[in-house]
Formats: sequence, C-alpha cells, structure tokens
Amino acid sequence: MIDTTTNKFNFETSKPFKSFSGGTFHRVTKKTFPSLTGIAIQALHLKKGIVREPHVHPNASQLDYCVSGKARVGIIGPEGFKQFLELKAGDISFVPQGYLHWIENIGTDELHFLVMLTNEEPLTIELSEMLHGVPKETLMACYGVSKTFVDDIPKKTVIVGDGSVL
Repeated sequence: MIDTTTNKFNFETSKPFKSFSGGTFHRVTKKTFPSLTGIAIQALHLKKGIVREPHVHPNASQLDYCVSGKARVGIIGPEGFKQFLELKAGDISFVPQGYLHWIENIGTDELHFLVMLTNEEPLTIELSEMLHGVPKETLMACYGVSKTFVDDIPKKTVIVGDGSVL
C-alpha cells in the first residue's frame, strides 16, 4: 500500500547526494522517499568533458533518459558484449543488471541525465573500489603493470572524472 502522505518529493531542488566541481549527482531511494517501491531515480548534471566513473549495479537494471546535452553511455557485459551509445535530448538507453557502464558528457553544454533503477535501494560498486580492493600483487601479476601504476589507482571512490576523489 502506498502512503499517500509521502507521494511528493522535491527531487532536483533537494540537496544533492554528491556535489563536485564537474556537476551534481542527485539520488532518491526508498530511504529518502518512502513511497518508492521497486524503483529508484538519480539525476546527473555533468559539465563538458566530465565522466561518471565506470560502475556496476549488482541488484538493478538501469534505464537512462537524456534530458539535455549529449552523452556517451558505455556498456560492457559478458561474452564480449560492448556498446558505446551516443544519446541526445529525448533519447533513452538500457543497462542490464550487473553490466559495467559509465556516462560521459561529450557535448558542448551541460549534460542533464535521469537514471531509473529497478531496485528501491540499488547497490553500486565503482570501478575504483573494485581495483583498490584487489591486492596489488594480484593486479601486477594479472595485467603486467608496475607497482607504481597500481599505487596510482585512487584509494577512494572517484564517482566523476573531474579530478575529484570523494
């Protein structure tokens, strides 16, 4: 049953989930808006050239809607699946649950992107978290990279490729 006393939420005028020099990231889940059942929504505002870090949602699929601007959505999945989709205002894209994906602003103006997720409390694992969680020796052995290269992997979540580490 839906609690009709909580059917309104001031989404993009509320305090952002994350703010950074390259834009803002809003997130609404069941915790912040109890009426949500089975879905969550996010909004990204990214300045020119900014990239949302590659990440996975192990418990949700994702539907993207480009409100304004121009984006590239990269999607990597099993068995060599790889797509790079260019979206403009009015376009949508779909990311299956568990696929690695990211969003880039490839336009000349700010990108405004809405993301709907098929879980009211979606989980997110950032690529930087994955890489940092693997022992250095393992990364060096698997990929033939130097200790210096591995040491340069951010030790905190990146979220957005604008030089900020959150």
